[in-house]
Amino acid sequence: MPYKHLYIYQIKGVINESGITTPDYIGCWNEGTSSFLFFKTDQKNLVKALVEAQPQLTLVDSYDMDYENWQGGNLKPFRVGPLWFCPSNENTGQKPEECKVISFDPGVVFGTGLHPTTYDSLYLIVDLFKQYTPERVLDLGTGTGILALACAALGAKKVHAVDINRLAVKTAKKNVLLNGFEKRVTVSEMDAATAIKEDAVLALMNMHYEILSRLMDMEAFGRKKWIILSGLLRTEYMKSLRKLQKRLHLVKERSTGYWFSAWFEA
Repeated sequence: MPYKHLYIYQIKGVINESGITTPDYIGCWNEGTSSFLFFKTDQKNLVKALVEAQPQLTLVDSYDMDYENWQGGNLKPFRVGPLWFCPSNENTGQKPEECKVISFDPGVVFGTGLHPTTYDSLYLIVDLFKQYTPERVLDLGTGTGILALACAALGAKKVHAVDINRLAVKTAKKNVLLNGFEKRVTVSEMDAATAIKEDAVLALMNMHYEILSRLMDMEAFGRKKWIILSGLLRTEYMKSLRKLQKRLHLVKERSTGYWFSAWFEA
């Protein structure tokens, strides 16, 4: 596993992290107007000094937890169709001979394949690539980059993975290099509303409904031949279907527990 233990500090406000020089610093996750600082060791004195030096900040809470608790489970290799996903610090395990290996290090970013929205998105991607090979793919809200990596492994020539979170971008770039996909996958720090205007045959959107709903109203949304949506709870999914049924054809859907994912065609 990338880390045994995490020390997390939740701060109200967007922090300037330039003054954090300790080698035990992992990174900062910004969520709206909140910041989450991650360290390998207890750094309460350092964080206290940072907050005192930036009056606009307030320390909300601190947490120390095992890495598995943060990621929601123990990382292990798993298979989706012809792809074998393997944490970078593990051997490939019982990899079927015919599978392609995708190595990944999620760090503290979400997107390990453990969550149903990621897992179901991967299944829909594999199903789509069995019939078509989209040459240009957009992965909006890429997280660790695992969906973008899957598309590249399956044959996509150009994949643009974007995320508004700097730590996610850093993590996804690392995973692109791990797999030798730097000529086919680019990663950018960019908001989804800007990125969706780019030309692409397939758009992947595994993100919060509030953001998805705004993207659905954009003209650029309807210019993609295929769209895979995920991150939707049942009520949100039904709202999305009603919104899209006159514009797009539902090809396939998957649900795990309360979560829904779907593949649409223009």
